[in-house]
Amino acid sequence: MTKKHIIAVTVPALLLGACVTTRPTSAQVESCRAMESNMGLQTPHDHGEMKGQGRNPMNLSHDRCLQILRNAQ
Repeated sequence: MTKKHIIAVTVPALLLGACVTTRPTSAQVESCRAMESNMGLQTPHDHGEMKGQGRNPMNLSHDRCLQILRNAQ
């Protein structure tokens, strides 16, 4: 393995290892609980509207709320 290959593998691993998930605030937890309780009832939306374009802000927000609620229990 050449020096370039080692660097190409090591740098992303170090950067990912440095990522830290911050603890949610109580306001974020309450916001996620509110979203979960009336999911889609007040504002109809389509999770597939940006299909094929990667992750969109709505899906990232939903994923973060799922993570917050899973850890809050």
